[in-house]
Amino acid sequence: MPVRSLALAVGAAVLAASLPAYADVAARPDRVLQDLIDEALAHSPQLAAAQQLERAASARPVQAGTRPGPTVGVFYQNDGVGPSLGREPMTMLGVSAGQEIPYPGKLGLRRQVAQADADLAAFDVQRVRLSLVASVKRAYYGLVLARGLAGLALEHGKVWDEVRESARVRFASAVGSQQDMLRAQIEGTRLNAIHAQHHAEARARLAEINALVGRPSDTPIETPAALAVAADPRSPEEIVAAAEAASPELKAAEQAIARDQRALDLARLEIKPDFNVEGAAINRGSLPPMWQVSAKAMLPSRARARAAVAEAQARLAASKARVEDVRLRLRSAVQQRLALLDAAAAIEATYREGLLPQAEVAVQSAAATYAAGRSSQIAVLEAAAAVLEDRTDYLRVVAAHAIELARLEEASLEPAMGIDSLLMHGRSSTVGGASMGSPAEGSVSKTTAGSTSGMR
Repeated sequence: MPVRSLALAVGAAVLAASLPAYADVAARPDRVLQDLIDEALAHSPQLAAAQQLERAASARPVQAGTRPGPTVGVFYQNDGVGPSLGREPMTMLGVSAGQEIPYPGKLGLRRQVAQADADLAAFDVQRVRLSLVASVKRAYYGLVLARGLAGLALEHGKVWDEVRESARVRFASAVGSQQDMLRAQIEGTRLNAIHAQHHAEARARLAEINALVGRPSDTPIETPAALAVAADPRSPEEIVAAAEAASPELKAAEQAIARDQRALDLARLEIKPDFNVEGAAINRGSLPPMWQVSAKAMLPSRARARAAVAEAQARLAASKARVEDVRLRLRSAVQQRLALLDAAAAIEATYREGLLPQAEVAVQSAAATYAAGRSSQIAVLEAAAAVLEDRTDYLRVVAAHAIELARLEEASLEPAMGIDSLLMHGRSSTVGGASMGSPAEGSVSKTTAGSTSGMR
């Protein structure tokens, strides 16, 4: 009977998402993803720009630690109205040269401050690289999810087509009800719309990946049929320590302390005077030549120097506080992700070992009860719809686990997605709504934006 065919079809679909298939996926590395990451790192204009900015910053220490260039000049002094070179002793033609000499220690400190700033640019490169890898992974997992959900909608759509035809025949034969036929028709039509949504999402994720790796937007990419939940053998303490070691933001904040300490030392030394030495060779025509040497001290404004010291002290204190702020935010983000990953792993196991097999049994039981004439076809239809929602949630949970694991490897300061978004019972092909405590993650900001404000 057609309803028994429905039960067998849905049962086979559920079994396709069971443990053996996903164990096979987890057993081998995803070479396609790794190749995409390598290609993105090789061709990313954003990464190339960050590397060039790092190279530009590396040229600053030499500039900051070098004395100002010397000055040269020509002068003529005339005694009287008409030209009198060689006749009047005060008429002279000379060549002068001068050199500004900073107070001892200033150039070294200026070089050190500039070098610390240049070192901060390296953390920008690290952040762009980590974020690029994570972006490729998130887009790739989103593509796998969208394709999986599109295939799931197509698969269940075929089942509902069979149910609809069976209901139509039964209704025409005055055996079934119009309600059964309409319900089957509505579900089949809804699945067409769902398939279109997931197919469009897959195209969007494909374009995103191709943009990240520098390919034409419609370049095809092969993906596995499903993702796997990968277990992390490390303890939470080890994961937190690894995130702190990898975080460019934390490294930049710590480097900013060293930079601001040198800037404070320099501000304290700026109260000392700089010097200027000048000399001149003077020609007086037929009269004996002359020469001249002078030295000057350029006295700084003491009020301005004291204000500069106070500013440098405040910046140093802010940098020390910022390190603790970044560390706390990073640890919070890691703990949120660990909680979400643990929840996703537990939910995945619950679905794989419990809900999906139970849903299969429920469909078969509803079909058998209906075949025996003890219930309506609506019970079978509802059981089949529940299977679709459970399989949809299963795919979404697995994808959410993979995406948050990528964010964990990214050492991102952004909070994790909301744990309550793991089970939406919807048919969205995107993972995660509002994040816990903040808006969803957007574009990547520079790691040194906070630590270098006002200093460049």
